[in-house]
Amino acid sequence: MSHTDHVSRPDVLTSVASAAQLQAELQSLQGQLRAAEATAQQARRLFIHAPQGAFLLTSEGRVLEANLQAGVVLGRPAHLLTGRRLGPLLSPASQHTLTTLLKRVFDTAERVEEELLVLLPDGGTQSVLVAASLSDGSEETPWCHLVVTNVTPLKEGHLFLLNETERLERQIQEHEVRNRRLDEEVHGVVSATHTQLHLHLSRLQGYLKLHQKEMRPNGRPAPHLETVQEVLGTTFGLLEALDQYVQARQLRLRLSPVDLNRVLAEVRKDLRGALSGREVQLSAPHLPTVLGDSKALQIILQEYLLNALKFTRTRDVTRLQLRIEEVDGAYLLGVTDNGLGFNMRQKDKAFDLFGRLHPTAACEGTGLGLAVVRRLAERMGGRAWGEGKVNQGATFWVSCLKVPGVLA
Repeated sequence: MSHTDHVSRPDVLTSVASAAQLQAELQSLQGQLRAAEATAQQARRLFIHAPQGAFLLTSEGRVLEANLQAGVVLGRPAHLLTGRRLGPLLSPASQHTLTTLLKRVFDTAERVEEELLVLLPDGGTQSVLVAASLSDGSEETPWCHLVVTNVTPLKEGHLFLLNETERLERQIQEHEVRNRRLDEEVHGVVSATHTQLHLHLSRLQGYLKLHQKEMRPNGRPAPHLETVQEVLGTTFGLLEALDQYVQARQLRLRLSPVDLNRVLAEVRKDLRGALSGREVQLSAPHLPTVLGDSKALQIILQEYLLNALKFTRTRDVTRLQLRIEEVDGAYLLGVTDNGLGFNMRQKDKAFDLFGRLHPTAACEGTGLGLAVVRRLAERMGGRAWGEGKVNQGATFWVSCLKVPGVLA
């Protein structure tokens, strides 16, 4: 073996190893390139078949690429949009909006949303909402990613709802006007009838008194004439109650914060006559301020107390208690008595027109007071009801709205 052969063999081995390493690196790079190409193809497929319309735009608004849904939104084949400027496909006002949008996106890299009006090939228009954002900057020439969403059906639905709302509001106003006219007509008929009945009954009462004078040989009126006189008195009371009921229905309520302690003080003054000659114990806690009408609340509390005084007429000592309970959004005001009570199966009857829980002989009254209470309570956004047991007293309740923003 020569000296030359001995020296060249290591160099050959090194060259072979280097070539093998280069071959391996080349294969690795080729594998990475194929993977990158596969990823790029997958990304392109996702872009092309995305459920939302999307464009790739230059700063001048020229379409680099458009996906299939973008073509659907613009009413044109997607492949025909490539290379075209997007502006001419929009209304004049929207062209200016698009120019401003692109300038802002490319200058600030902000994500910008605007609404544009697309001109369709058939001469129609379509509203689209666009969201634009700048590319990640890896390209030599930056581009804008523009996502478009057709909002025309949404706007048409919104417009339909607005038109329907206006139509329903007009109908409500027409119904309110019609109801007011009918209410005024009924009020007029009731008032006229009330006046005529009162006039005829007054004349009848006058003739009855004359007749009683003529038929007093022993100084005492005949029993049947006394009965007629009682019926006339009851009828006059009924007419007065009916007039009060109509006035309560016509009462114009103005909801505002009302101190129930002041309402109770006014009611106490009005009930002095009803309390005279009786032993009545009336207890009340400190009452809250509620949202309601002062006059209506005064009528309600007065009717409840008069009702309690009526039910306790047979008691030696009348015990009345005002109660207050708090629930979500409301206070419950109750008047409890130690009177006759009632069967709960008849609880709703008391609030009906001319409804009665007891015979007239046991408890006087017209049967209109609690009907007024229910009507006024409902007009203030509350309700009225009663609870009781036979011969164990009763409690009549009314719910009152809380004043918004005022803590208990």
